[in-house]
Amino acid sequence: MDNIRERAFNIYEEWLENVDGELKEELLKLKDDEKEIIDRFYKDLEFGTGGLRGKIGAGSNRMNIYTVARATQGYANYLKKQKDFPSVVIAYDTRKNSELFAKTASRVLAANDINVFLFDQVAPTPLLSFAVRKLKTDGGIVITASHNPPEYNGYKVYTSDGTQAVPKYANEITAEIEKLNYFKDSKIIPFEEALKNEKISLLNEEIFNDYLDEIEGYLRGLNALMDIKPIIVYTPLYGAALKLVTGILSRLGFEVFLVEEQSKPDSNFSTLKVPNPEEKSAFELALKKAKEVKAGLVLATDPDGDRIGIYENYNGEYITFTGNQVGVMLTHFLLCKFREYSSLKVGDYIVKTIVTTDMVKPIAEEFGVTVEETLTGFKYIGEKIEKYKNSGRRFIFGFEESYGYLANDHARDKDAIIAAALISIMASEMLSKRKTLSEYLKDLKEKYGYYEEKLISFEFEGFEGAQKINRIMNKMRKNPPVKIGEYDLLETLDYLKGIEGLPKSDVVELRYSKIKLIGRPSGTEPKIKFYILVDGSTEDEAQQLIKEAESAISEIVNV
Repeated sequence: MDNIRERAFNIYEEWLENVDGELKEELLKLKDDEKEIIDRFYKDLEFGTGGLRGKIGAGSNRMNIYTVARATQGYANYLKKQKDFPSVVIAYDTRKNSELFAKTASRVLAANDINVFLFDQVAPTPLLSFAVRKLKTDGGIVITASHNPPEYNGYKVYTSDGTQAVPKYANEITAEIEKLNYFKDSKIIPFEEALKNEKISLLNEEIFNDYLDEIEGYLRGLNALMDIKPIIVYTPLYGAALKLVTGILSRLGFEVFLVEEQSKPDSNFSTLKVPNPEEKSAFELALKKAKEVKAGLVLATDPDGDRIGIYENYNGEYITFTGNQVGVMLTHFLLCKFREYSSLKVGDYIVKTIVTTDMVKPIAEEFGVTVEETLTGFKYIGEKIEKYKNSGRRFIFGFEESYGYLANDHARDKDAIIAAALISIMASEMLSKRKTLSEYLKDLKEKYGYYEEKLISFEFEGFEGAQKINRIMNKMRKNPPVKIGEYDLLETLDYLKGIEGLPKSDVVELRYSKIKLIGRPSGTEPKIKFYILVDGSTEDEAQQLIKEAESAISEIVNV
């Protein structure tokens, strides 16, 4: 601990000497706060598989112009080893400092003779993925912390196919970043100079319209029944998806009411505890609006427009669905549409992560398609789609339990815009058949099984928290519960050893006959996550299995 303290204070002094303005004032206020200094400087903000993500502020373990510039210089050095004249698209969301960080990254790349296409307004993550593919650039950057609280921001890197960088690329970029000093090694030029020299080009409305044209063509090709359309209430949760979600729903003829208070950018997310469509609290104003206008469907997207949550009006009461449930319904719906209009072929496939519901497996089997599984993180789904693109195998749908979905070939990351349209179209078809989404899901459970899932997270912040998370993971590996309820432990899968051809990852899966329990540290937050997946004979049995698994988790975290 003394070594960590000494290192943190040495780096603190270096930063004090080199930064100016608001960041210097921030650091001076910390001079007597040993705990805060250690937390801000005990390590560099890691460039993990999610890129950078952390609290905004001064320090090597924070998001600021110096950490962004250093990461971008490392990325520039990596790109220039691959190609003489690379190009990069940069997008940013509505968070605090997002535009500042995007312009900082643009200026660093431009100084390194890399051509930059920078959005001239906030843009959602799936549009960045689309733009990288459309403009055939060598990579992309999006400044966002997705659905994290307002004090966070982040920096995600995309490869030339529009996929978020998987560990192989992230590790190579990290190696370049780690060679660099924060204050001596980053090249940077003034923004206006880079614009004048045409090293930075601004992307305007045209790319938004190109995206809408692309997904509209796909959606109309589904030939769904849309005789009756639900009234929709939509909230972008102050985020970047507003223009595209309303754009595509308008083109498809839906009547959409906005939650006005949450439709203008606000980096404080003032009416929200957290801007996360997985949380019921995020829907408070949307549900109020829905009751006023008697909406049939309520949609909420997160600040960077890659995740979506929904509520449905079921006999006058608004009920929600999990990411797994929406994914199951969309999987079945799309397979029905493909079989109906374009014939499914052997080799066509669905992609999901290992922590996502297994309910799609019996569905896929009935339709004669394959389910491909990946590690947690949509980047692996994007990588899988890219792997099979020239194989003759057709990608039908990809999703993960954390409210991320993708259909079509326009992007390689989860896309809440196309998901919003698909959910609305699916709800329309159900209405046209005199059915609700809830009844559709009930039918699927009766046919394919009572699969239920639950995610439980524990937050452990700072240095001590990281140690606690390590102890919990070690306990799962070496001393897991030998029984959950009446079910014996059948198998322990340690993904650090490389399981079933997947990349090595700090994930442990405990398999019991009707229960899967998966633990992993979050790659973007100071949390450990436990995923419970059960397969019951009835709804009641499934809920009982969940409770028994929860008791086992309480035992595991007690270290």
